[in-house]
Amino acid sequence: MLIDTALHCILASDIFGIQIPGQEEDDLDQVNDNRSEILHKAADLHTELLEGDISTSEACNSTILETIENTMVTQLESKKKNRTSKLWIKYITMVQILRKFIKAEMTGDWNLHLEAISAMLPYLAASGHNLYTKSAYVYLMKMQQLPKDHPEVFATFQKGHHVMRRSERYWAGLSSDLMIEQVLMRSFKTAGGLTRGRGMGDVQRSQWLLSMPACGEKNQAVQDLTGIGYHTSEQHKEESQARQKRDKDDIITVLSFIKDRDPFKGDDSLRNIERGVTADSSVNADSADEVGNGIIQSLVGKNIMDYTFRKKQQLITLSNKTRVKIDGELVEVDPQLLFQRCTAVANTLFDDISVIFQYEL
Repeated sequence: MLIDTALHCILASDIFGIQIPGQEEDDLDQVNDNRSEILHKAADLHTELLEGDISTSEACNSTILETIENTMVTQLESKKKNRTSKLWIKYITMVQILRKFIKAEMTGDWNLHLEAISAMLPYLAASGHNLYTKSAYVYLMKMQQLPKDHPEVFATFQKGHHVMRRSERYWAGLSSDLMIEQVLMRSFKTAGGLTRGRGMGDVQRSQWLLSMPACGEKNQAVQDLTGIGYHTSEQHKEESQARQKRDKDDIITVLSFIKDRDPFKGDDSLRNIERGVTADSSVNADSADEVGNGIIQSLVGKNIMDYTFRKKQQLITLSNKTRVKIDGELVEVDPQLLFQRCTAVANTLFDDISVIFQYEL
């Protein structure tokens, strides 16, 4: 998420001329009056929202936000001509999908849940997560039939009950596996749990499970008697001042690294922004969704249990092109380490080290 925020800061700086930490004013691109007016209107909208003059829904439906979104989309489309930019824009898209999924789980939005999983599917397929791809593919097909096959369950899910809740807060939905971890597994490992010297035999497990309801009732009775209960704050822990300050410091650290290696500028090649290694035409990591959609299309009409994914259909990343086969085994080669070793050896063999730069690594 920090990298995503840093990338959005760089994009906002490029598109709207917003100064980011550590950037000189002379480095900012000239922004036309129209975009400057958009920023002023957005600032006014933010002020009205904070002062309570407008509601959240009114702010979300504001035309100025739609204008900003359209401006961003237009600029992002133009930046996709650069393969490195296209790759990082794909990364931003994947983070947005992840945020959408988290929101669906936290708020109990069933339709958004299915939409997020559907959007994940091409990326899972392209990256070689074959079991996840098969499971998600079958899951989506079954859920599409849910209104017809099990209308009662579908109606329950539409009300947000596909997730569990331990409180009445809006942003507090939990997936079933997380609920098991937070309740059952935690009770196993805390004082009085099975892992605290009681043993894990059949007798101990049965006794522990059967006694849990009675223990819960006694715990609640003691809380009612003493007037002391366990309550959590209404403030989310991510909203604390300390957490916000730490996140800000981390974002500035990431931003200072990325802005010196701006992935949205430069030639049209696909490159590693840290090492500067340029990919050849066979690397297609910047086309992840297209590759994934091709794999998903090949699944249509096939028996999922008999289908075999082929590695040649998957993405080819830059790391795949830095492997060599030695005695029939693929060995990963670190280009930077290889370069350092070559220059170290060259220092002892050549008076003029520039001679070795006549050859490709």
